[in-house]
Amino acid sequence: MKMAILELEYKNIRKITALKLPFTKADGSVISNNFIMMANGTGKTTTMELIKGLFDGTAAGWTASKVRSFAPTLTEADRGEFSITVKFDDRQYKYFLSMNYKDGTVQVETSAPPKGREAGLRLPESIRGIFTPEFVRRFVFDGEQAAKSMDSSSNEADETIRYLYRLDELDEILAANQRILTEIQNAEGKRGTSSSLSNLRTRQSDIDAIRDKLRARCEKLREEIAAFEAEKVEKEKQRQELDKSYEKLNQEKNDILKEQQKNRGEIDVKITSILGIIKSPYLLSENLCARMFELGNSMKKLKLPKTIAKDFFTELASADRCVCDRCIGERERTAILKRADQYLGSDQQSVLNTVKSSLMDSVYDERLKKAFEELEELRAQANRLDTRFKTNEEKLIKAGGEKARELQERIEELIRLISIARDELERIESKDENDASLTEENNLHKADQKFKYYEQEIAKATRTNTALRKKELVDSLVNEIKLQATTALKQEIVRKTNEKLRRVIVDDYVEIESIDRYIKLKGRDGASEGQTLSIAYCFLGTLFEDSELEFPFIIDSPTGKMDFEKRQAVADIIPLVFNQMIAFVQSAEVERFADRFYANPDSQYLTVVASPQDQAVVVYEGIDFFDSYQREHKGDEK
Repeated sequence: MKMAILELEYKNIRKITALKLPFTKADGSVISNNFIMMANGTGKTTTMELIKGLFDGTAAGWTASKVRSFAPTLTEADRGEFSITVKFDDRQYKYFLSMNYKDGTVQVETSAPPKGREAGLRLPESIRGIFTPEFVRRFVFDGEQAAKSMDSSSNEADETIRYLYRLDELDEILAANQRILTEIQNAEGKRGTSSSLSNLRTRQSDIDAIRDKLRARCEKLREEIAAFEAEKVEKEKQRQELDKSYEKLNQEKNDILKEQQKNRGEIDVKITSILGIIKSPYLLSENLCARMFELGNSMKKLKLPKTIAKDFFTELASADRCVCDRCIGERERTAILKRADQYLGSDQQSVLNTVKSSLMDSVYDERLKKAFEELEELRAQANRLDTRFKTNEEKLIKAGGEKARELQERIEELIRLISIARDELERIESKDENDASLTEENNLHKADQKFKYYEQEIAKATRTNTALRKKELVDSLVNEIKLQATTALKQEIVRKTNEKLRRVIVDDYVEIESIDRYIKLKGRDGASEGQTLSIAYCFLGTLFEDSELEFPFIIDSPTGKMDFEKRQAVADIIPLVFNQMIAFVQSAEVERFADRFYANPDSQYLTVVASPQDQAVVVYEGIDFFDSYQREHKGDEK
């Protein structure tokens, strides 16, 4: 299935009274590359918020104050509306987000000809199950989402692969298999009236309800974590804007952040260096090195002449006469070959000689000791920077007054809520058999085990053990298929993503080692902001280019803090893997990114600015205005 965005339309939303952003040509065909520059205060952040809220369903849960925050600032209106016109293959849908500012309520509706407007977000059946908040954020993207793919507490990378490659359909086979067994057992159970069987079924049903509850709780926790993190990002942005009012303190903060980023990188490099050094055990300590040398010296003194090697006796057994000139018959030949195993062969001697040489070459130096001292100093520097950062934060909060204090308190509260939610999610999904606190009431793995226990007991009571074994056989086959398919897909995704990374990040060694719930990098714990964004693009690009589902890529601030070389490489990759790109760019992101598409006829450039007369939002089309505006206003979005 192929999805494309045809148009965005606004009515009475903040500074926008009426506005349409089309993404089609005069003949109705979809424009592949769309660049929208929205001046400060004209609705870039608002647009991303509305798109996400409409597509992922979170708008339905907005509070009254949240809804009213979209009310127009230039005119008086009780209602506002945002709509997205979408094309799925050959069928057109229009989705509406209608807001009642007076009541603080919101309503989502769908219009899909020949039908009129209907309540709810009505999607094509084939993709209905995948439009979760987590999945929508894969193609309605911003820089903050990039880090989540490498967050060890997240399983977003796994979930994206699962849905894009339709591995979720294998779960439907497992569910159908379970239903078949239940039907067989119900049919067999009707032949008897055992109260113990009824009791077993009741307990199994109770456990199944608990499993459903735990799964629903996991989804809820993931949504909460996503919502908390999104709010945290927004509050941090507000804090940053507030901090800009205090130039000296804000500059000090930015300097500290740069030093912290550099420090983290140096710590990663030093740890990698230490891991390389300890592969030579003689460098661990001077005493160990001396003992290894002594062992090598002892082996040197041990003479192992060729004449007592296994090879000599093997050759001797094929001769007619021994070295002592005695005849070698069958009895002697058998005895020689039998006892030859007691002696070293030349291949074994070669190994021992290599070991001996390595031991004799053991020379201790203080590289490891020095590396640990340098690591200790880097960690001490990290602590000092952390103290400086906290002191600077306190000064900024004091300078910013009550507003800064409220924002910081909310940020800290969100960090606490995220931690609590992640702890609960980890407890539900844990498979630690040694954790006594886990029960079928609070842990999905334990609940699954209990469900299988009752399944076996019911099979015994209904004499459907054969059906149960068949069901378990099908389950094991499907699970094995899922495991092998997932493993093969991940290996191929890692390979292709690393190929793209080598084209994008040319000034550093960044490579994905594996994907296990999240993206794990080889030899390092993290990456810079520009590198993180590059990794996310390459990963998503690989996923979408091979998936049967084609989605547009809607991105806010696409290059972030990327250097020019990475911008160029990303600009070359995106058109190859996404059927449509809608990029909300800042003026500083035009050079070496948006301007790379100037010669591409399948591109359009929209500039949204506030009218100097009445501050109403207006749109200018074309490269000329787009390019001149970015040159005049570069740096305004600091």
